[in-house]
Amino acid sequence: LLKIAKPKAEAIFQKHIALPVDDNDDVETRRKRLVYRSKQRGWLEVDLLLGTWAHENVPSLTADELDQFEDFVNMETIDIYNVITLRLDVPENMKRPDGNGVVERIQAWARQSPLGKADPEKYKSVKTASKLI
Repeated sequence: LLKIAKPKAEAIFQKHIALPVDDNDDVETRRKRLVYRSKQRGWLEVDLLLGTWAHENVPSLTADELDQFEDFVNMETIDIYNVITLRLDVPENMKRPDGNGVVERIQAWARQSPLGKADPEKYKSVKTASKLI
């Protein structure tokens, strides 16, 4: 029974659980995985900011930019949040000499995006109008 079940279990694992190999033939799978990981961080704020940016930009990133973005996504969620919201500077290994690295572009997008701007008075008026406070 083990001789029959083990190869089937390994095939299922490779198809559904194992991460794809990072080669040029599987770029689309890598892009989809990065977008998913960006949207499922566990913090609503990071999910919205990073996930929205990833959804809009990851499909057009080059291989080098995908590597930069994956390095960023591999950071701790609190560090990602602090970098996006400018509480921390971009890590030295992620900076680019021209200032146009992926992380710098995410920061610039967050500064211009309505998701990256908080207006406490507007928030209070919306909550009051909706009778939530």
